[in-house]
Amino acid sequence: MKVDSDNRYDLKQEIGSDHFNERCKYCGNHTKKHINRLYGEINTTIVLFFIFASLVLTVFTWNLGLIVGKLTIGIPLFVWFDQKRRASNFNKIMID
Repeated sequence: MKVDSDNRYDLKQEIGSDHFNERCKYCGNHTKKHINRLYGEINTTIVLFFIFASLVLTVFTWNLGLIVGKLTIGIPLFVWFDQKRRASNFNKIMID
């Protein structure tokens, strides 16, 4: 289940209840799980996109100097730390 909620309270409002239906990856049966059993993860697709964009930006701005290299390395790091912070904040808060 992929959602964009920043915490479990927003997720509860988004799906409308404390439980959600999940399909087993192996047997295909549907089971009902509580929101607190859901854990946030880093979205690697976004991080990989920004790494690729950073590499392209580095190639086009190679002659501008060292500061551009630091900026292009900093962009994916910022995105990765932001994704890590969002997942950590989601996992910290439990609902009743």
